[in-house]
Amino acid sequence: MKNLKMYVVAILLAAGTTVFANNSTPKVEEKKVDVTTQIAELLKNPEMEINEDIKAKVTFMVNDKKELVVINVDTKNESVDAFIKSRLNYKKLNTLKTGEEWVVPVRIVPAV
Repeated sequence: MKNLKMYVVAILLAAGTTVFANNSTPKVEEKKVDVTTQIAELLKNPEMEINEDIKAKVTFMVNDKKELVVINVDTKNESVDAFIKSRLNYKKLNTLKTGEEWVVPVRIVPAV
């Protein structure tokens, strides 16, 4: 009988703990803008003449101040390299973790 009481108490404690553990309110996630959308917005309306599609791979990281730091722009066009660095370096970006490297493909097309 003593063992039966101990089992009942143990089951009630376990059930009560589970109920309290699951009684948390769910966090409401804020709608975050996609990183590629933010980068596309920063690179909008280039002030140089473009005659053909230009592709590049941009390697960057986010510092502790949530700013983009461009590490490398993999392209053959030096003016595109300078354009991307000038538009992206030290711009605020809140959606990524700091200290990690990211690679984003970029395609610049001529204006229609």
